[in-house]
Amino acid sequence: MKVRELIEKLSDRQRKTVMGCLERCNLLDLDEEIEVYPSDDVNRFLKIISNPIRYGILKMLMDRWMCVCLIAEALEVDQTLVSHHLRILKELGILEEKKEGKLRFYTTNKEKLREYLDALLEDLGYESPKGS
Repeated sequence: MKVRELIEKLSDRQRKTVMGCLERCNLLDLDEEIEVYPSDDVNRFLKIISNPIRYGILKMLMDRWMCVCLIAEALEVDQTLVSHHLRILKELGILEEKKEGKLRFYTTNKEKLREYLDALLEDLGYESPKGS
């Protein structure tokens, strides 16, 4: 939605105040598009990592490989619940898995996680400083 369209939705009093500020300070381009919702990929990423168990799993696995039984013990939850959350994180691509005998070990895929974090920053309009 354009800034102009947003202003038109304000009450007469609000519109007059906002327009006065905008004219004096030249704060906004009235024809600028205002985007408020994240892209689909960023939205999915945010929904997935906003779950405390999934966030805890990612944090725990940043610098180590762990099996489901250890992850469940650390989080003090059932292994089936951990397996459910691991599947969701794997589907997003932010976990790596390796099999050792009957056990499966997991670690955070830092490259994929960085891609999602970069996409989030880009979606927010953040421009990284030169050389970063």
